[in-house]
Amino acid sequence: MAQYDVILFGATGFTGALMLKYLLQKGNVKFAICGRNRAKLEKLIEDASAKPEILVLDVVAASQAEVKDIVKKTKCVCTSIGPFVEYGEPLVQACAELGVDYVDTSGESTFFRQMIEKYDEVARQSGARITVHCGQDCVPWDLAVWKLWKLLGAELTGVKILSEMKSKPSGGTMNTAMLNMRQKASKSSLGFDPLYRLPDGKKSDCLTQVDLPKGSQYYTEAGQKGGPWVMGPVMANAVRRTNAVLKMVPDLKYHEAILESSDLGLSTMTTAALGLSVYLPFTQSWWYSLGVLPEPGVGPTAEEMEQGFLTLTAYADTKAKSPKCKAVMKFATDPGYKDTARMCAEAALALVDLPKSEKAGGVYSPAAACAEGLFERLLATGTTWEVIDC
Repeated sequence: MAQYDVILFGATGFTGALMLKYLLQKGNVKFAICGRNRAKLEKLIEDASAKPEILVLDVVAASQAEVKDIVKKTKCVCTSIGPFVEYGEPLVQACAELGVDYVDTSGESTFFRQMIEKYDEVARQSGARITVHCGQDCVPWDLAVWKLWKLLGAELTGVKILSEMKSKPSGGTMNTAMLNMRQKASKSSLGFDPLYRLPDGKKSDCLTQVDLPKGSQYYTEAGQKGGPWVMGPVMANAVRRTNAVLKMVPDLKYHEAILESSDLGLSTMTTAALGLSVYLPFTQSWWYSLGVLPEPGVGPTAEEMEQGFLTLTAYADTKAKSPKCKAVMKFATDPGYKDTARMCAEAALALVDLPKSEKAGGVYSPAAACAEGLFERLLATGTTWEVIDC
């Protein structure tokens, strides 16, 4: 019998500390925090009226047996320890083998594909729902596509999402973005993209045609220009996985862009440093020393996060072609950190509430794992969703 609903890993990091604060404010969650430094963890909860139990483990250095001894105490693992392609697998493996649910804040498609290939079958047999990409990357986009499919069913043929946001990146996010851009997709032993893997090991018939902008272009719907952004391919890959697993649309067309009116908190110098660090990794520490790139663990201020927001406007193409169905999804605070903490924590709680008999084990995107519960939880805690012209 699990002692906790959730064990939170990574609480001493920037996003993990926000998740800890969110769970403490919930007040009705039985959870523990786990990290390698007890003193730092105690400092984080010194003012909490109801203190979660502290578990001490260095996940990166520990043996797999030690990791499993901790993981078996909970119903769901919630982690922000990244980059995930370097540090994420031990927790996924333990959860998959023990039948424990898992959520993370990963924005790394390479990691997602690797975990599907290695642990989808293991998780299916144990009942573990391994759910990757549970923060800003990729909950809003993934749920928006899923919700339009729930509204339109077999009439849906494609989705275009135009996003406007205000956010400022943390050092951890910048580091992950650079890692994503450096990595090349490894060749799968499956013979096809692991995102399309079904529980029986075969390739899904519901594929997704992704069409992302290669440069700035004018969007009549929004009355302004939009273009690509670094996390666009990651969002698209979450949609690929959801479409494949839920068998939504046989040939779903997906397009997304970030609108020109967005403020991503990247100066010209920061953008240049980011680009150079991708191709010349040895320059990264220099940019840190100059303060041009934020170091891992450093993020936006509370005031900056309060000023942030994310608005997704999703346009559905249907077999009838006209009129298009339009929906608007809004997140009223910083999506990259403060609301990522909410999204990931609520994803964990949605899985805790979801009986194993109602959702089999596997490696999932958020909408494929717990769309109904997560969507309702987000609406109950600040997200808004409005359907227009459907």
